[in-house]
Amino acid sequence: MANNRIQLLTGLILIMLVMAPACASDGLSNLSKVTVSEFAWSNWGASREDMQLSREDAMARYNYCPTGGCVVRLESVEVKPSRAFKGETLTLATTYTILTPEQLAIPISISREVFFQGKSLGRTKDYDARNFNGTWTQRADFPLPANAAPGIYSIVTRVNTAYGSDQKTLEFSVQ
Repeated sequence: MANNRIQLLTGLILIMLVMAPACASDGLSNLSKVTVSEFAWSNWGASREDMQLSREDAMARYNYCPTGGCVVRLESVEVKPSRAFKGETLTLATTYTILTPEQLAIPISISREVFFQGKSLGRTKDYDARNFNGTWTQRADFPLPANAAPGIYSIVTRVNTAYGSDQKTLEFSVQ
């Protein structure tokens, strides 16, 4: 019963965190608008987050012992589709695990930066939340600019907490 209340409370907090930026009236993008080679990356869409494994399941999966300290692990980063067309909307899924000695909601921050030919095209505003221990997947939609140059792009995703951080880079192509 207590677990259900915690999950319900966590869900409500996540909804409030996700909806707050969408309700802002200033119309600012979640991505710092940076122009490189005649196009700009902006207008990252809404994000959503779901728990994939409970604390107990994540502890069992990683054979975690609370006396061993904290775990912050970026499990995977996926972009769909991995081969995209100009103007298409992509979905980026970031799966990460956090485990601490006590079952507390801890602040977590996820940021992403897009690169093309070694140049940064922009960085997302950090996605900030307070999550309980477990494995989470956060998804964010972003449209490719209609004038995006064809080629291979990379996205560097970082997960940060007060207990540690992790990052992964993934590539996708634009046709």
